[in-house]
Amino acid sequence: MDYELIINSVASLGVILSVFFLAYQIKKNTTAVKANYSDSLNRTNMEYLRQMIENSELGELMERACNGWDELEENEKRTSNFMFIQLFRHWENMYYQHELSVLDKRLWSSHRNTMIGYFHHKGTQEWWKHRRVAFAREFREFLENSDKPAKIYPTIKDLTGQSFTEE
Repeated sequence: MDYELIINSVASLGVILSVFFLAYQIKKNTTAVKANYSDSLNRTNMEYLRQMIENSELGELMERACNGWDELEENEKRTSNFMFIQLFRHWENMYYQHELSVLDKRLWSSHRNTMIGYFHHKGTQEWWKHRRVAFAREFREFLENSDKPAKIYPTIKDLTGQSFTEE
């Protein structure tokens, strides 16, 4: 019996099993990374919304900014500018996580609809023309090349019981 052949066969089998185990571990790690990002995304969303809940004047100001940036007073523009930057940085991050296939496609679809809807508000457009260069070219192109929805994503003031369909 050729012991060298047996030893080489067992060693080869060990290498093959190690590769399969490594692939399994990488897949589990990838899933964990995606789950962590989704959790982080949710926390960031909740933090942004918490600001609006805890300070109803801030929420009302952002709504007015979405509807008409140019009509705001200087101090209102200052505060709204910071809120828009915070929101658009968050969206820019989501866009790149989507491009890297980290963000689940189902989550991307719903967040994309929100982004596009708010982006096409009159006031958001007025703000964007002044601040667009602060964002990465690919993200700008994504937003600017998006089709304006038939029905703009409503602000609270706009909610009148109308239904909105998925794009």
